[in-house]
Amino acid sequence: MPDEPLSRSEVEALQRQLSLLSEPAVRDAYVQAHARCYLGRGELPSPAEVQRFLSAWKVLWRWQQNGTKGK
Repeated sequence: MPDEPLSRSEVEALQRQLSLLSEPAVRDAYVQAHARCYLGRGELPSPAEVQRFLSAWKVLWRWQQNGTKGK
């Protein structure tokens, strides 16, 4: 069902996959997920889309905090 959230293991796998990508690729994933979550479209994003957006943000945030990737 498309409105179902991702399971914990799916979110963890997504974050692992994202962490293996280059910083520009993760930034691109972030931008795409942000566009899908944009509320101006008149509908709420699915829980899975919000999880994808947050996962990309978390990977970028961790890299920034640790001073890795893109530095």
